Amino acid sequence: MFSFLLFCCWCAVVGAGTLDFVDPIIGTYGWSDGVIALPPGPQTPFGLVRLSPDTCETLDCVNTVAHHNAGYFWPDNYIRIFSHTHIVGAGATEYGTIGVMPINHIPTHDDFIMYGFLSHYSHSTETAEPGYYAVTLETPNIRAELTATDFVGVHRYTFNGDASTTERVILFDTAYTIKTRKGCFDTSTTVDVENNEVYGWIWENGDLTGNDGGYTNYFIATFSAKFTTYGVWEGSTVTPLETKSTGCGAEQFNSTGAYVGFSPSDYQVEVHIGISSISVEQARINMENNIGDSKFDEIRTSTQQIWQAKLDMFEVEGGNETDLIKFYTAVYHALMSPTTFSEVGGDYIGFDKQLHTLPTGQDRFLSDLSIWDTFRAQCSLMAFLEPTIARDSVRSLILMFQQGGSLPKLPFAYCYTEGMVGNHAIVLIVDSWKRGITDFNTTAAFEAMKYAATQTQEHDTRIDVDDWISLGYIPYEVDERGATLTLDYSYDDWALGQFAEDIGELDDAAVFSQRGLNYMNIWNSEYSFFCPKTSKGEWKCPRLPDEWVNTRDNRYVEGDAWHYRFYVPYDGAGLIGLFGSNESFIEQLQIFVETSQRDPFTSTRNSYYWAGNEHNLASPFMFNYGGRPDLTQKNVRWILDHRYDTTPSGIPGNEDYGAMASWYLFGALGFYPVAGTANYFVTSPLFDKVIVHRPSGDLTIIAYDNSPSNVYISELFINGVPWEPTFFSQSDIEGTTTLEFYMSSTP
Repeated sequence: MFSFLLFCCWCAVVGAGTLDFVDPIIGTYGWSDGVIALPPGPQTPFGLVRLSPDTCETLDCVNTVAHHNAGYFWPDNYIRIFSHTHIVGAGATEYGTIGVMPINHIPTHDDFIMYGFLSHYSHSTETAEPGYYAVTLETPNIRAELTATDFVGVHRYTFNGDASTTERVILFDTAYTIKTRKGCFDTSTTVDVENNEVYGWIWENGDLTGNDGGYTNYFIATFSAKFTTYGVWEGSTVTPLETKSTGCGAEQFNSTGAYVGFSPSDYQVEVHIGISSISVEQARINMENNIGDSKFDEIRTSTQQIWQAKLDMFEVEGGNETDLIKFYTAVYHALMSPTTFSEVGGDYIGFDKQLHTLPTGQDRFLSDLSIWDTFRAQCSLMAFLEPTIARDSVRSLILMFQQGGSLPKLPFAYCYTEGMVGNHAIVLIVDSWKRGITDFNTTAAFEAMKYAATQTQEHDTRIDVDDWISLGYIPYEVDERGATLTLDYSYDDWALGQFAEDIGELDDAAVFSQRGLNYMNIWNSEYSFFCPKTSKGEWKCPRLPDEWVNTRDNRYVEGDAWHYRFYVPYDGAGLIGLFGSNESFIEQLQIFVETSQRDPFTSTRNSYYWAGNEHNLASPFMFNYGGRPDLTQKNVRWILDHRYDTTPSGIPGNEDYGAMASWYLFGALGFYPVAGTANYFVTSPLFDKVIVHRPSGDLTIIAYDNSPSNVYISELFINGVPWEPTFFSQSDIEGTTTLEFYMSSTP
């Protein structure tokens, strides 16, 4: 895939051809807490269809859920099915709906016992590119190729077996989900013999959507050849020539669906599968709109051209092959999400579970907003690169509140999920606003954010709103994670205060800005850490040395006391004040960040700075607050070089809907957002030169005397004006802008 690079010697601008630098296999492995959970199959940017293989380690598919949240797990030996919806690197078992698999025989009872129809495969036969995936299914000797549009999964199966001894059959396992036995509430599958189609739906019970009644996914499948036989199954009972199956199957098997078979002369069959969250008929409309009469190769070319245009937003000079692969793969990963849930014609299912049409001026209803992860950098990247996506994310959150009655924390499909903590939709909205995304109803946005910050919502509510307001923290006896919750709510309220001030709600601005300082109420000055405490003021800090670095301490969400010690990225001055001096702050932050570098592994939680989880992602940049940008520059470069690579495990933790990719991209460009503000931390750029073609104007980043050893910034100029290399704001880089970094081997 990369052989052409031998002739370029890294001397030319990388623009056309950037598709070749993307490796979708990166992020398909990782172990334990380092599982990355990315599907390698094709999709469009922000598309609903993520068509990808789902795998098993062994023939009996035992342990299919562990490490398989995205369906595919690189070390596995077997492909069990190709499904059409997938999460993007999150730590939850969700989606994997509309499963399809070609086989070389008429199915029998044995095919539906623990995925008896699965196939052995080898990575040597795999091809993974943006918009295209192919693999040889060795057991039935079938070449499978996949491509996709926003709402259509496109399959091409080449049956290589002897036509006199093998069949050409395609299964539709409608009850299949990533969650296997527990992921199905109900299904329906119909074989329409007259029209040569298969259609149906699954009502899915995912780990996330199942908390709000589940998600229904509809499909319709058409074929390039006329099927000559057909049938259905329920559980493991196969009924040839029957056209209807329902339910989720017997408990032991949890499978229902249909199959169709083709003539021996049909050695290659295309299957076009439209999907919808609304209806089978809408799935048909989506398919007709997306592909019309186009065939596989035309569709693949079109989708890959879409990806090429996205990647070409960046022109890069310098770096080596590894750097370029990491960079452009991160661009790809960052633009996989959020997910478009409004369909052709503008209809979508709202959070009241009713059908709605997009308001005038809104292009997409977006969901799968993994906000706890993405508000820290990925939403800023959308404002930077894809302002219409940022705008529609904000507008979608407002619609969710208006139609569902609650501002969500982690919305998936059309469901509240009760996932994670905080009300970080507030920071997402404010961050977009501060970065120039202002084309939304600010009154409605403020109403939604204020309600979430002051009221007990029906869904995704804050814990103990009353104590938060009266005490200024969440007491330990109410929730043992009180320290984490207090830090999160402080962040949200601080951001809300800034927004309120901007729109002239000055009384509310004062209230929320003050609550944004509530983090100080849980600072234990004896230990210089944030700790839970009771409503009577009794501290519940760790005591023993090992407790401070216990990454599974239930007092801290997905981390330990060290992870949350610097979790005030919006108020560096206030945090430094708690440490007592600038020197103490820098000393302790250096211990936190640099001690973590002694651990070479990303498969376990690092007790100090953990590059693989979101709550401390900003920490390496916070040396800038203490006047030591050289330590930011040194440590961010170390993380770029050592925590990210080009292997299947090349991302330090769950990708989490572009969170890790966005961290890498910003770090490589030389700046990183302070979420909820207009500001960016400055760090040293990775490449000699990058031109970012943004809608607001090209941003040119030049690093003079750049090299692996010259990681320190000696001088910075913005449009020719000398600049302190610590921070700049959104307004400083609006329009056509040039950043010039002069690099040195010494601070």
